[in-house]
Amino acid sequence: MKLIKTIFFNSLFFLCLLAGGKIHASDLPISQSEFLSPDEAFVMSHEVINDKHIKINWKIHPGYYLYMGMFEFESLDKDNLIQKVEMPDGKKKTDEFFGEVDIYYFSASADVYLENNLTEYLDLKIKYQGCADAGLCYPPIFKTITVKKKLTTSSLQKTSIFDSQTAMSESLNINSLIYNTFIFYLAGLLLAFTPCVLPMVPILTGIIAGRGNVSQKKSLTLSIVYVLSMSLTYAVAGIIVATSGTNIQASLQNPYVISFLSFLFFIFALAMFKFFSIQMPKSIQNLATKISNKQKSGDIKDVATMGVLSALIVGPCVTAPLIGALIYIASTGDILVGGLALFFLGIGMGTPLIALGSTTTKLISKIGPYLELVNYFFGILFIIVSVWLLERILSLETAAYLWTISAALLILVLFKSSKLLNNLSSKIIVATLSALSFFYIGLQTYGIMNNNYYEPITSFIQKEQNIKFITVKTTNRLFEEINKSNEPVMVDLYADWCVACKELEKYTFSDERVSEKLNKLKLIKFDITETTEEHSKYLQSMMVFGPPALFFFNEDGNEIIDARIVGFMGSEDFLKVLKLVKN
Repeated sequence: MKLIKTIFFNSLFFLCLLAGGKIHASDLPISQSEFLSPDEAFVMSHEVINDKHIKINWKIHPGYYLYMGMFEFESLDKDNLIQKVEMPDGKKKTDEFFGEVDIYYFSASADVYLENNLTEYLDLKIKYQGCADAGLCYPPIFKTITVKKKLTTSSLQKTSIFDSQTAMSESLNINSLIYNTFIFYLAGLLLAFTPCVLPMVPILTGIIAGRGNVSQKKSLTLSIVYVLSMSLTYAVAGIIVATSGTNIQASLQNPYVISFLSFLFFIFALAMFKFFSIQMPKSIQNLATKISNKQKSGDIKDVATMGVLSALIVGPCVTAPLIGALIYIASTGDILVGGLALFFLGIGMGTPLIALGSTTTKLISKIGPYLELVNYFFGILFIIVSVWLLERILSLETAAYLWTISAALLILVLFKSSKLLNNLSSKIIVATLSALSFFYIGLQTYGIMNNNYYEPITSFIQKEQNIKFITVKTTNRLFEEINKSNEPVMVDLYADWCVACKELEKYTFSDERVSEKLNKLKLIKFDITETTEEHSKYLQSMMVFGPPALFFFNEDGNEIIDARIVGFMGSEDFLKVLKLVKN
């Protein structure tokens, strides 16, 4: 039977080449070199679902397909053989010589079940074969993969309720739509209390406060519009990224866009401080008044626009739920399920914002006579957002000076506030805050002059840099550093505008236990701050859509797939991942 099967598929391979002659010459590649290599046409990956279940996936390039009947799986461990293999039904393709055959377009997967639990490692030998629609058939492809026992992590310190982006992609594949939307909503709630979302708090509350005396109902409406527009943007941008490979957020993280948005927040802050009034010409104001009498949607459009900008520029944060949804869309083409997952991820992130925004008007109405002080408070928040944005593109020293200048501006605002206060206790508070601000300015200046490595907002606290990276900005240099290493390598995919990248440095890499382990590896920081087409192609090849991401390679230059990390991870979980890397 095996001989007949071999003869059948070898004949099929030969006839595919002959059948190619029936296609018009203009539809075929000019030479065989224009066809993709097997590894490019059929990108294979795997994940461990549990100790007895391994899932193997193939991402198939458009215009290529795999034969369902040519898959073979073999365990090279005689003490742990394969119990069964399950694969989805293929698509029927009619062949004029052999009749109907089952094939897979775009993606294929195999669920491999073992007889016994994984101990540490297991080698699987896999065989598969495919063709190109344009008239080329590949010989059988043989691969051997090493499967490692899955780590068990129960900590929820990650910004995800899943262990990895592949687990979330798998969840979208196997679970119901209602279950997935609920899970991604919960993941969004967890993300709501991270630096990815916190900068949106002063933006939303400042917008509502800037509207003046609006009802609580209008305040709630504006908050919902802001969150809905933010969530829709996440969904639409995610679908575009997954289907086209274009990282919209990375494109908007260039210095010009960030500088412009930061400047706008600075102008808004000065307007809150009453240094000047932002007004349109009288003719435009009169026209706007006439329109607003007919249609009360002007505020809503403004808030919706700010929600879109906030999603794309203020809070770009690559996390495991986001990557999982993007991988699902890219591999299956199902934009409905993936898009809804991203939408509800955004709704989860925005739920606390709705609660906060809807109470802003109520709080302002209680403050009453001190409304101008409220404007000053939101002006300070806008200054903080403005400097926080610029931190992504400026040097440590320059960013530290900006925080120093912000403190000086705060003293000026406090001086203006003191004129509005009559009671002694309020004036004492203002005087104390002013003194603390002067003290902070002195500390910042000292830190900038004497320290080398610090957080911009606290330059007076010297940070110990226990680990040192080799920084590269091109893929050629990256591959060169990996290939010439005689020890395991960790590649840190990094960008200045990536908040979670800085979280990794601040909270994870600074842990003495982590730094001790990392110092046994060769550490490479792949800086894609100024994202190029070359960077985008690398991200696509690695099935990653943006930083942060950590890739581990063994001494032979092969990636340790199970150790890959996308998004922020706390030190405890990070130490567990490092156990997969042989030091």
